[in-house]
Amino acid sequence: MSAEMILAVVALSLILLLLVTVVVLSVQLRRQAHLVHRLMEGLDSVSLQVQTISSVPSVARSLDPAQKVALILNPVKPHAADTRRQVEVTARVAGMPAVMVYETTETDPGTAMAEQALADGATVVLAAGGDGTVRRVAEVLAGTEASLGILPLGTGNLLARNLHLPIADMEQCITIALQGHHRAIDTVSIRLANQDGSVQRTAFTVIAGVGYDAEIMDTTNDTLKQHAGWLAYGEAGMRQLAGKRKEISVSLDGGPLQRYQVRSVMVANCGLLTGGINFVPHAVIDDGLLDVVLLSPRHVVDWLRIAGKTLLKSRRKLPVLESHQATQCKIVLHEPMTSQLDGDASGQVREISARVQPESLRVQVPERPSSSVTQA
Repeated sequence: MSAEMILAVVALSLILLLLVTVVVLSVQLRRQAHLVHRLMEGLDSVSLQVQTISSVPSVARSLDPAQKVALILNPVKPHAADTRRQVEVTARVAGMPAVMVYETTETDPGTAMAEQALADGATVVLAAGGDGTVRRVAEVLAGTEASLGILPLGTGNLLARNLHLPIADMEQCITIALQGHHRAIDTVSIRLANQDGSVQRTAFTVIAGVGYDAEIMDTTNDTLKQHAGWLAYGEAGMRQLAGKRKEISVSLDGGPLQRYQVRSVMVANCGLLTGGINFVPHAVIDDGLLDVVLLSPRHVVDWLRIAGKTLLKSRRKLPVLESHQATQCKIVLHEPMTSQLDGDASGQVREISARVQPESLRVQVPERPSSSVTQA
């Protein structure tokens, strides 16, 4: 082969190699351009998702370090000091301002503290204590833009149960209280005419009652409650079981008074009690209705029927257990009876009037709240 032919072959080979290189580079550039295009689309999608997520109330709040958090704490409750430290650390890690702390007193379980927290600009108010502290703080926050976060340190923890909070896990409760989902629930304004002629106007979130249920709350042994928890209510219930029925008159939504012989009458905003017992299954915490429950057992057999219906969740109607729904009610007691509000005894009364306040309270709940909850 001559030198000219060898040079021609080499040149042709170089040209082919160059063409192959150009083709390969072109393909790689197209792939890279496609990847860059997909990457840009991905970034746009992520940006859109971030904007969308940030608009969700629960996340928007958690991404807002400027919110002012107040902690209203019952200092004598077990684990109160640990709870305070956990709240302060969690808020600090989230970049929030220092938590404003207000301690309850023996004479005030939280009313003045909640009022001061609002005056100081709090947007989220955490109630760390029992049902009494939670009720007093809720009463002050109702009708405002501030949200209630519940840190259950009590025995019953009734509102926490009805909101499906993980009452056995304080760390989760703190996270929910600071970064949870906003939910508007009903509260109930109530007027109690006391035996001494005085009148008390207040509010509750779970259940109020007169008669047997209130007698249980009034006579529960505090020492036993400290050691046995909510089981102490059962012991008090056994002691009060043999009481007599009393005459009352009930008016629903401004209707005429109807007479009943009852052992207990309850006005429920929601119905989940300690031990996971859903005593008023039709009561929903944000339906704008009260559930008025009348218990009129005559003897032990009637009590067993009521217990069986409740525990077995039976739909069968009992003549000794009536339930009515209304937006307001008036209950006239023909003789003084013991009363209770959200599990706390509230003295001897002769008359109570209650009215639902629909969706008047903002509370912090898990991301997917449920209106119907069963929790032990």
